[in-house]
Amino acid sequence: MAGTAISSGLKGAGTYQIFLGRGVISGVHAISDGTNVATVVVYDNAAGDTSGNIIAKVNGSVTTGSNGVILTTPVRVDNGCVLVVSGTGTPQGLVHFGA
Repeated sequence: MAGTAISSGLKGAGTYQIFLGRGVISGVHAISDGTNVATVVVYDNAAGDTSGNIIAKVNGSVTTGSNGVILTTPVRVDNGCVLVVSGTGTPQGLVHFGA
């Protein structure tokens, strides 16, 4: 269905290859544990690591709990999508893609 994004699902701290090849990113969310900052970075990369171009970066702060960005115009990646969730405690994040 056109205009419908797919969610990566909620991910904990780690590095995740979300998809390979060309696609689009339409949203990114970072969720803190209420005590520590959570950071989510999205890379254009097929290698499953952080050597590609940064497409988006979002921080979930202690005061907001979560933060996100929904992209009115989705951003294209050419090689694949790598999601990196980091932070102390139990950071979480997700990416919306394919819309």
